[in-house]
Amino acid sequence: MPKAELKISASEIFKGLDDMADGVFIVDGNLRIHIWNKAAEEILGFRKDDVQGQFCYQILRGSNGEGNPICSKHCRVLNMVKESKPISSYDTQVRTGQGENCWLNMSILAVRSGQNRENMMITHIFRDISQKKDDEIILNQILEKARRYQKNTGNIRDEKVPDNQVEKLTRRQHEVLTLLARGFSTREIADSLSISQYTVRNHIQIIFQKFQVNNRLEAVTFALKNGLLDQKNGADVL
Repeated sequence: MPKAELKISASEIFKGLDDMADGVFIVDGNLRIHIWNKAAEEILGFRKDDVQGQFCYQILRGSNGEGNPICSKHCRVLNMVKESKPISSYDTQVRTGQGENCWLNMSILAVRSGQNRENMMITHIFRDISQKKDDEIILNQILEKARRYQKNTGNIRDEKVPDNQVEKLTRRQHEVLTLLARGFSTREIADSLSISQYTVRNHIQIIFQKFQVNNRLEAVTFALKNGLLDQKNGADVL
């Protein structure tokens, strides 16, 4: 039987990108923006008409969060595309149209045809991970204080709640707690443990009830103070 041909027009492809929940923008080999979908407008606050034809690094001004630029005219991603190297997803801090900082997780899909820069199309697919990054930063601060306390006193558990006042965790709840302390999202915990997100949320709520806390950061702090996380792996909790 002859193979069926799949014919999709460019306009249909672009419409599909426009309907995606993740932000998408496409640049050419000169780093000028050609495509900017609705989600990109919503996440970053720049209208499509205002960014088309502009250099992506001048719009995003991406950095590693410590002042070191990731986005520039000497783009690392562009160089890797030229060299046909695989590009892993990465996190970058950008500035929104409102002048606010926003953390993105960025994945790259590149199409290269010949050496002409105009024939390179580099698709950036991203999602806002600002809340997760903020939680990671706070957790890092908590852990650093815990390590300093442990170093100064020799025992981080001096101020722990008596064991009879801490309701025991099940094995699964302890696994969930450990992943919470590493900054995993609900979906990432579900994937790691091969359980549903609904089940993960139930475990988290039960942990909150047992610890008598209101959120994930309080739960991790409580667990650290009471020796419920393995101190041997304390430096690797995140």
